[in-house]
Amino acid sequence: MSALVDFMAGDPALDQVPDGTQALVDAIRERHGAAVQGVLLYGSCRRKNDAGEGLVDLLVLVDRYRPALGGRLAAALNLLLPPNVYYLQTEGPSGTLRCKYAVIRLDQLERRVRARHDHYFWARFCQPIRIAHAEPGVRNRLAVLRADAAVSFARRVAPLLREPRSPAEFWTEAMRRTYRCELRPEPPGAAATLIGHDPDYWQYMAPALAAEPRAGLLWQDARLASRRGALSRLNSALAWGLRRFWGKAMNLARLFKAAGTFTNGIDYLVWKVERHSGVRIEPTERMRAHPRRAAWGLAWRTWRQGGFR
Repeated sequence: MSALVDFMAGDPALDQVPDGTQALVDAIRERHGAAVQGVLLYGSCRRKNDAGEGLVDLLVLVDRYRPALGGRLAAALNLLLPPNVYYLQTEGPSGTLRCKYAVIRLDQLERRVRARHDHYFWARFCQPIRIAHAEPGVRNRLAVLRADAAVSFARRVAPLLREPRSPAEFWTEAMRRTYRCELRPEPPGAAATLIGHDPDYWQYMAPALAAEPRAGLLWQDARLASRRGALSRLNSALAWGLRRFWGKAMNLARLFKAAGTFTNGIDYLVWKVERHSGVRIEPTERMRAHPRRAAWGLAWRTWRQGGFR
């Protein structure tokens, strides 16, 4: 086991989940059955003390799609373009709990964190997470896939370094790169704020990450430096240009897919499209009645109004 995997497995905050999370986990396991292998908190929700504060973001790991999702179409969509996104609310000890959760097969996630152009997974799962539920053996696999995610991310940013950077500076620039691949531009300083929430995590990870040859980094005087040359820098810059186009396209496709899996899916989709692209389209009752079909028309109208820029 590498030092980076050890670091991911040994994070003392892994089990620190907000109050009320167990009620959401129980409801998810009841909905999706024995196929559920793990439930993770990621993003800003992991820093909350109470799961009743707003909408919680969860990732649900399953071992099979058909038993978990209950249908061929949902399983096929998740296999082709993971993850499927669902909404759930349940009653907890202190009131109503609400979550938006993504579903992906564990072995598929293990492959996706190594994918070249789709930053969606490796940019998320190199970040700190919390484990709300894990079947035996899943924790070790999570540590390995999160180490793979960090290496995948680092190796695509390392060639762009012209001078050594502190871990915070390196990861801030890395996150800025992924934000440019999103539909909605983040405000200035968002990447620095994100990294600033967990300074020790990024600092302590750095030497273990640099020890991975695939990451393309050196650890020198408490700073990260690139092992790569000018040609790698050019190739990396071109790859990020392609990733920017690909990332926007994939994010839009995931949004439109969510119209058929999310409660009040078309309203959710319209809200997300406006939030990400600035294009406002008023949903009709017909669209609400046939969300999957309406999603294609919404995609066309969004494109016509400039939402795919």
